[in-house]
Parts: sequence; C-alpha cells; structure tokens
Amino acid sequence: MLRKLDYGEADRIFTLLTKEHGKVGAIAKGVRKTSSRLAAPLELYGHVDVLLARGRNLDVIAQVERKPGPRIPADLDRTAYAALVAELAERVTEDRNPVENLYELTAWALNQLAADDDPRRGSAYFLAAALDLMGYAPQLAQCARCEGPLPDVPAPFSAAAGGFLCPRCSDPAEPVYETGAIKVLRVIFAGDLALYRRLKLGPGIMEAVEEVLASQLEYHLDRRLNSLRFLRRMRTAG
Repeated sequence: MLRKLDYGEADRIFTLLTKEHGKVGAIAKGVRKTSSRLAAPLELYGHVDVLLARGRNLDVIAQVERKPGPRIPADLDRTAYAALVAELAERVTEDRNPVENLYELTAWALNQLAADDDPRRGSAYFLAAALDLMGYAPQLAQCARCEGPLPDVPAPFSAAAGGFLCPRCSDPAEPVYETGAIKVLRVIFAGDLALYRRLKLGPGIMEAVEEVLASQLEYHLDRRLNSLRFLRRMRTAG
C-alpha cells in the first residue's frame, strides 16, 4: 500500500504495488465510515491481499486481508523512511507495468523498517536497489572520471560524474567519505544481503551511506522526493 487519498465523503483512493500488475489505483467505497470492514486492514504501507472489481475509471476494492508480518509502529522516524520507500517505488514503476523484483524488494524493505533496530539499513538497501533498477548505480570500484582504480583512502563523491573520484580527479567542492562507507556501499550494490545484515554499522557510516544514495537519486530523478526533504528537515531539527 503506497499511498492513500480521501475522496468524496466516505471513500478513499489507494495506490497499490502489485506483483503481477505493477502499480494499480483502486478505490475503497465507504471505507471512512466507522462500520466499514475494509478500514482496518487497509493500512498505509501494509502488505495485503486484495480482490479488485473492474470499475469504469478505477478498480474497486471488494475484499482485503492483511498478510502476516511486522507492522511499522507509529514512530515518526520509521514512518518517514517508509514514506521514502513507498514514494520511490511509485516513481520507479508505471501503471499496470510491473518492474521485475520491485514488489519483493519493496515488501522486504517495509518489513525491515518495522523490525530492524535502525530503519536506515533497510531504506539504504532499497535505495541502492532502486538506483540499480533505474540504471543509475554509482561507480564504486573505479574513478568515475578517469576510470582508474580507487585507492583504499577516503574519496570525494560526485553525483554528476557518477561515483567516487581518485585523488588525481578529486574536486575540493565535493564531499569526502571515509573508506568504511565506501566498503558498505560496495556490499550493498553487490547484492550481498547476508553480509550486509551481519555488518555492525554505526550511525556515522549509515549517515554517509544515506547521503551518497540520496545525492545520486536526486541528481538523476526529474524532481526531488518529498520524503527525502522531510527526512532532512527532521535531521536538522534533531
């Protein structure tokens, strides 16, 4: 369940991410009434089974059942990361045009946000996978400008160049990241989920990983993600 929008006096329109049909818009009639049996399982960012009836403009949600699994708690930090996952999943896919593995990846990321001690871990893995799906994975092993090998030292990151830069090509205007963050990014983009789960990652490394991924996303997307702006405001306020 990626997004919801109140409609009329009692209805609500949902944007669903489905395995077989990609992104689907559907309306739940009367769901905002206290007597509605659809209201409880139709949680934002929830994992559900739905039965849809074909409508004139939108499909109609006829039945819904929540799938077992952890729920994202009413926590501002986790909810903000869930909004980021949902917004990016909606951006990556088109109406009724499924993207291979996106459904499974999104369900996994939302489960991780509910269960993991640090919600940034699941979010970072999802952002990296989404970049890979869009063809925007950054260069992590070679210099993004001269294509020479990257030495094992802190390196600047340039979203415009498409990755990290070697000392010869470095730009003092670009932020520099420690080798620990670069190594974690390599594990993530290699898709080694088992190793990624075993890594002990401090808040500094996760912040650096998140900054690189957000920078790469914002450079390549046509418009910025509202959820990323909100997360930045939260960090500034904190």
